[in-house]
Amino acid sequence: MHTRVLEPRQITILTTSKCTAACRHCCMNSSPERSDTLTWEQLEKILSQAFTDLRLKLVIFAGGEPMLLGNTLYKALRMVKSHGLATRMVTNAYWASSREHAQLKLRELEQAGLDELNISSDDYHLDFIKLDAVRNAYELALTMNFSAVVLANCFGPESHLTPERIRREFGTADMKLRFDDDGATIENHKQKGKTLVVLSNSPVQSLARGCTEMKPSELPAALTDSELDRIGDLVGGCPWAIRSAAISAKGHFVACCGFEVEDNPILDYGSLDTHPLAELVDKADNDLVTNMIAILGPIKVMRLLQRICPDEISFPRGYRSYCEVCFDLVSLKQNRDALYRHMDEFVEVILAARNLVKQTYLDKGVREYPPLRITADLSASPGPSKTTPIADWRG
Repeated sequence: MHTRVLEPRQITILTTSKCTAACRHCCMNSSPERSDTLTWEQLEKILSQAFTDLRLKLVIFAGGEPMLLGNTLYKALRMVKSHGLATRMVTNAYWASSREHAQLKLRELEQAGLDELNISSDDYHLDFIKLDAVRNAYELALTMNFSAVVLANCFGPESHLTPERIRREFGTADMKLRFDDDGATIENHKQKGKTLVVLSNSPVQSLARGCTEMKPSELPAALTDSELDRIGDLVGGCPWAIRSAAISAKGHFVACCGFEVEDNPILDYGSLDTHPLAELVDKADNDLVTNMIAILGPIKVMRLLQRICPDEISFPRGYRSYCEVCFDLVSLKQNRDALYRHMDEFVEVILAARNLVKQTYLDKGVREYPPLRITADLSASPGPSKTTPIADWRG
């Protein structure tokens, strides 16, 4: 196996596009009307290749709603666990309508090898899933041996089910927050033999279905240009691109699971039904535009395109997050075309950054490295390759 710069350390299996809910903010466009679902034969093939060709620490099962797979999900969990990897599942807890049924399903998940349970609950889910079902799943999960139980809450200015309400109604003395008041990630560490309880308190974003079905009043205020640039500098290159990749419900290897990128010309690398996983991961690792997102980050790429070719691109709205910028960068054809036309101007700096990662980390056997952050001011030049020497990069 040759050394890849962009390689998954965790992978999300988007088991199905079908869901018992059709939330208006859903970044994956899931709904009861969709039906793409991975079969056991596909899952077994995908996981077997992943164990052989990747250096994974964690496998995440999400969707859609993964519990719709029934025994197929349990077989996949057991297979992952037999290879010594951690497992996580993201669910809406529709299956916990009664405490008896919730306990039965949670016990089956625990016995199949699930380590972390992630339950999504917010105003948008409440249109389909009663809060009592979430409460049943949450409270009974805390009586079992999961290493982590997470309540994932997306909220906005008009939300009724806010993080404050969840902490009040569901909170335990040990409930941690995932993000601080500035939106920075709080590091919460697991303790052996003790369940880590976390509230993932994330402001709602306008992604995928949310772009058309959410009202502006439901969304947080857009960031100013300086606030957005501060996030771009703080985060640096996208830490999730490829390093937290996904397998879509059609069996495609895709760059991330932050929003639906299946069939996206940039971030979908092809079908595992017709190509080996290692080949598709190599394709992603060697893709110049993907490297631009992973190394420069979507905000920095947007700013450079605004400098290089302002009349060729469109970023038509105010942005609240890193992922919203990336969504418009890769989803709008006008922006994709501009990326392809001008990507040669980024070759030198991307190759320099990749060499830096190899020399600083990979050649020394360190597989995990922090996002690269650019420290040079690129706004004065037509393209980064003309002004950004290797010394201007830091890990």
